[in-house]
Amino acid sequence: MPTASGKTPVTLVTGLNREATARIANTLAVSGTALISHDLRALPLGYVVRQTRNVIGDADLFAIEGVQLEHGCATCTLRHDLLPMLRTLHRTPGVERIVVVLDPAFEPEPVVDEIAHTLVESEDLPEGTAGDDVEVISCVTAVAADSWLNDATGDLTVCEAGISEVEDERTLAQIAIAQVRFGDVLVITGAPSPDHYEEARLSAALRRINPAAIQHPVAHGGAFGIADMLISLAAVRPESRRGRVSTIFDPLLDGCPPLDADCGIEIVVFEAARPFHPGRLHDALDVLLDGVICSRGRVWLTSSNDDVLWLESAGESLGIAKAGRWLAARDETELDDIAPQVRAMAALRWDARHGDRHSSIVAVTHRADAAEIERALTGALVTDDELARGSDYLATLESPFGDDHHDPCDPDRTLTPIDSEETTR
Repeated sequence: MPTASGKTPVTLVTGLNREATARIANTLAVSGTALISHDLRALPLGYVVRQTRNVIGDADLFAIEGVQLEHGCATCTLRHDLLPMLRTLHRTPGVERIVVVLDPAFEPEPVVDEIAHTLVESEDLPEGTAGDDVEVISCVTAVAADSWLNDATGDLTVCEAGISEVEDERTLAQIAIAQVRFGDVLVITGAPSPDHYEEARLSAALRRINPAAIQHPVAHGGAFGIADMLISLAAVRPESRRGRVSTIFDPLLDGCPPLDADCGIEIVVFEAARPFHPGRLHDALDVLLDGVICSRGRVWLTSSNDDVLWLESAGESLGIAKAGRWLAARDETELDDIAPQVRAMAALRWDARHGDRHSSIVAVTHRADAAEIERALTGALVTDDELARGSDYLATLESPFGDDHHDPCDPDRTLTPIDSEETTR
């Protein structure tokens, strides 16, 4: 059924395992559903394999074809094929909902951003974006019980893992974390396992990465029941993502994750009302790469006093990049579009001298010592003596960070930082 705004609802299905995502999608293909999937493994040959299934009335029509692309990239797949299809399906009689199965190489959040903001050029469609016609209302993520935690804590690139056939230096961990973080329902395949501790450990990790998501276990070889899956989707919590794209000022503990340790999985929260010393922070970042599943947060750096730096790690890769500006660095006209809740949170921490500038980092650990993380990050802050020397001195501190920095210090291995409200198209 159309959403309240008259748009066709879209459910994304994502995950690292193609078979699992296909099974989930086919389970959701009830009457009135159009299903689309793209397989990117043929991208080196200049095309992708598109599969469609339309279940309308008594008809169940399936089609598969190769789609030529002028540029062999995943973004072109979205812009030249998926986005126009979404707009066309919105106008197709009998289509009440759309299920989009994402290739394992896709992170769901950038896909939603493309749907919402990318203009679709077509002579057969009115000018606009796919987001004018459809609305992503939910995301279902497949999680393999026997391998996901290893995937999310390693350093394999997606090419090394066999996920992508084209040059792509993102890590498997980055994609695994991004898919889970955006999911409203996490379908845990291969569960329950004989090792109940490992099963509980995975569940504890998922609860701390995405506490608002519903965990939907499916036993090894078990059926993906239509009724159970639809019940899980119907029970998606109000605080869940529901297709919402992140901003840099979102709460880092969104969804109220449990703060106690469970099966060795723990959340470490670091807060500071003074800036980091650039050199010492660079030296301290390894503490977020060893025994840490993922981390994310806002960083205040002396060498970029007006800029919010966004830090994000997954497994053994970490990125820091400029993502926007502190509210204190903006004039009144630049504050007009800032959400009231963001301004309210900034007011709560407002300092007469530094405004809303602060550092806030949240890490989900599985082998790391929380006290060691706290010590390392605290030691990277500027000292009282350095603060006393004034802002001019602090601004001259040499920084190893550019606009976009990655650790380990390999320029080809990257994490894509969050978009700010200023840079989102």
